[in-house]
Amino acid sequence: MNTLLNSDVGLFLLKQNFKQESEWRSDDCYKFVFSIDGATNYQTNNQEMTIAQHQFLMFNPSEDHKQIAVDQSKFLVELDKDMLNELSSSLYNQPFDVQFASLVQFTNPVSQWAQFIIWHMKILEDEPLMVKQSFLDHNLTYLSIILLNNAVSSHLTDINLRYYSVLNEPIFNTLTALKQDYKSNWTLEDMAKVANLSKYQFAHVFKELIGISPYSWLQIYRLVRSQQLLKYTNLTILEIALECGFSSVNVYNRLFKMLYGKSPSHFRKMVR
Repeated sequence: MNTLLNSDVGLFLLKQNFKQESEWRSDDCYKFVFSIDGATNYQTNNQEMTIAQHQFLMFNPSEDHKQIAVDQSKFLVELDKDMLNELSSSLYNQPFDVQFASLVQFTNPVSQWAQFIIWHMKILEDEPLMVKQSFLDHNLTYLSIILLNNAVSSHLTDINLRYYSVLNEPIFNTLTALKQDYKSNWTLEDMAKVANLSKYQFAHVFKELIGISPYSWLQIYRLVRSQQLLKYTNLTILEIALECGFSSVNVYNRLFKMLYGKSPSHFRKMVR
């Protein structure tokens, strides 16, 4: 079954019968890609990423990307950039365009939304176009708000952990500890001790739930915290890197560019 719904502010696309793509794309919209089942592989100019079941990726307008492989089915949503940035401006009072991180992500609100939409698209298959259009417009706005509140992006000031307390308490306790002491030199043993798991068990459970390794999550949280310093202080890039727990300014610059496609100094100019 292949289903396409579109409007002036975006589209839903659910494909279960399709040929694999292998060409580079660069779209004038935000693109949300969700893995229903199996694995989905994409490549950007900076890295290759694989999303597992119920994880997602975000691509920014004009960001080069290429689909490498999809195991079984494909669900993507295109969001009009003006619509999403107007929402961002009204909700967060920030005048610059949103930049989502090139990152495998999982959040429970996004996963629940996507599963509901996929189920509902099948129900709407025989409904009049006007009904489908109304459903699409409402839910594109709703998805935009969920992503602005939960997905790692340039305007984010923190990472929401509430849903992890229900999904997995040991991992939630570890994430909370990392947030409270993100400047420290954490080891895998330190993190596993907080979770009361062996380090191998902890690393496996963390990666399965979060989509990335524990240390990668810590580095991303440090990057999120650094964004506020880039926006609102006159600290140098070196001072910000050290203040946020990075071992060197070179590591900070490299990770920041990998996630946002631009250096911290370029980001600072953009948001100012």
